[in-house]
Amino acid sequence: MKRFITIAVILLVGLSAGISAETKNEKKLRTLSSDILGDLARFWPVHATEMGIHQYDSRFADYSPGTVMEKSDQLKKYLVKLNPLTTATLSVDKAIDVKLLKSNCEIGLLKLTKLEHHKTNPNLYIDDAVNGLYFILKDDGIPLRDRVKDVIGRMNALAAFLQQGEQNLVSPPPIWLEYARRNVDNAMTFYRTAGTQLSSQLPDRADDITSALDKALAAFDHFKNFLNSLTPNPSATFAVGKEYFDYILQHEFFFGFDADSLLKIGEAVLAKTQEAYKVKEKEYEAAGYFQRKPVFIPSAVIKQDVLDYYAWETNMVKQYLADSAVVTVPENIGECRVIETPEYIRGVAGSLAYQPAGPFDNPSIGYFYVGVVPDSLTSEQKERYFRSMHDRGFRGGVVHEVYPGHHLQMQMAARNPSDVRRWQMNNLMIEGWALYCEEMMYDAGLYEDNPSRYLRVLGSIQLRAARVIADVKLQTGQFTYDQAVAWVAEALDSDTNFIKTEVLRYTMDPGQAMSYLMGKLAIMELRDKVAAREGANFSLRAFHDRLLAEGSIPVGLIEKKLLP
Repeated sequence: MKRFITIAVILLVGLSAGISAETKNEKKLRTLSSDILGDLARFWPVHATEMGIHQYDSRFADYSPGTVMEKSDQLKKYLVKLNPLTTATLSVDKAIDVKLLKSNCEIGLLKLTKLEHHKTNPNLYIDDAVNGLYFILKDDGIPLRDRVKDVIGRMNALAAFLQQGEQNLVSPPPIWLEYARRNVDNAMTFYRTAGTQLSSQLPDRADDITSALDKALAAFDHFKNFLNSLTPNPSATFAVGKEYFDYILQHEFFFGFDADSLLKIGEAVLAKTQEAYKVKEKEYEAAGYFQRKPVFIPSAVIKQDVLDYYAWETNMVKQYLADSAVVTVPENIGECRVIETPEYIRGVAGSLAYQPAGPFDNPSIGYFYVGVVPDSLTSEQKERYFRSMHDRGFRGGVVHEVYPGHHLQMQMAARNPSDVRRWQMNNLMIEGWALYCEEMMYDAGLYEDNPSRYLRVLGSIQLRAARVIADVKLQTGQFTYDQAVAWVAEALDSDTNFIKTEVLRYTMDPGQAMSYLMGKLAIMELRDKVAAREGANFSLRAFHDRLLAEGSIPVGLIEKKLLP
């Protein structure tokens, strides 16, 4: 049976139970939920694919002026319809859904009418072009023969999409234009590799794939020439300004403070953590933890040993959770496949990454990309890999990316009965939980064999605190790109090339960089409040289970449920 169904059907099936007992306001919310989420999926079809909604898999967004104006007007109308429901008598869950829908409309409107990245950031078009194919290709839950039709559809649609970019883009910030000129080459390599692999897997569709690929590459080439023709405008800025940054903090992340207060939090945490790092480093050095111990290195270490270890470590951490009182891992949780980074995305993906299943996807398969292990290992590589296996060095990556980090959290979020909740991908919860897990699992005893692992925990907090500071200062105009790179590199005593890539990412997504630390702090604060209220009855596992069940939403809204 064909599995591609409309968003409206998905929503109505999920919300149909108990309709006979609905109040008038609940019925309004149900209708609005279906309409709003359906429109968001139609307008941002690549994101819909990511979410597991496949009706629009052959399309890209339409950023033509008329469509943007039409969509903006529609979002305004939805806000007018939602406003009465913000004060209506509803259950706490439905009241949270109203707040989330309102936030989705407000932030969508902000992006289209105020930030207008479709007019200023050429990377928006390049990234959508890559993700538009990638989100289809990675979804093994759909037969490849079905997926290839949409791959071909998106390849054929690319020229019109990039032409919109050429019409919309006038004077991008220099740093974004410089990156886009490099980024387009990576995108073309991705398309070529993906097209070659698809043709070899489906030889009977090779002609159609090749034809669509040729059109897509020609479109990229035209877009690259367009980018090269643009004259950088030194006065063009990526900073959204304090007014809009404060708006994002309040309306997307539901904070009750502004950028100035956020900056002070980041500075305080960075200073405190840097001091704690120095103290612990001296303590562990005195204890002899840094002395390199002799280890027998087998000469027979091969690539498969390394990959087997990665999979084994993932299962070991999962088992540790089952044996402890930290958090519940359901027996029927969706699979997480630990694999080398696929060849077709190696030019655009990092060395270690987690790709979640879409919350509307079934089956729900996550992927933990572990980089590329050489087919033939040198003596130095054998020693490095074996020492890492011997010291169980992969645990930290598993904790953040899989158990109890991203994979568990996003799998549990997808089980929430509200389709409004399942639609949310708020980084405050997603990244905040993963960072929270790093220290929480240390406290839970996962690293008893290696106490000095705590330095990595502290180092991770330092990085995220520096991100808060850089995020605020970049987006409010207190840092130029170069100033931010210099400051972060000095604050973290880190490689400048790595920091350049990091800071570039911060410039493009205001609020994302601060979400790791601020999400962790919000979870810790909520945990302490719940523990204080419940006293001797408090259970850490029960708290974590309740937290994860609420979905990938801002922690402040979860507090309204756990502490009504």
